Amino acid sequence: MSDLPPLQGVAMDGRHLSQLKNLEREAPDQAAAEAAKQFEALFIQQMMKTMREAGGSSEFFDSNAMRTYTEMLDQQFSSDLAQRGIGLAEQLLGELQYGAK
Repeated sequence: MSDLPPLQGVAMDGRHLSQLKNLEREAPDQAAAEAAKQFEALFIQQMMKTMREAGGSSEFFDSNAMRTYTEMLDQQFSSDLAQRGIGLAEQLLGELQYGAK
């Protein structure tokens, strides 16, 4: 494993993607693990967005500002959940590692 610090942020952050590309050259295994975590975060975020849409909305909270803050909150929740892991990243990483051999 590399001495590089774990990457923080979400995949939609351009700086983070740049860091991930650099990490891929220096420590490919760590980069693959980080990419799997980011995929898991995006998956969780999409799942949360779909659940919110299915639940309906309240007229009281229906504004552009509330939608923006809700999206930001969901993005942060999904990033935090992916750091702990729900198992998807490990499965994906396993498939990537075994598929490459």
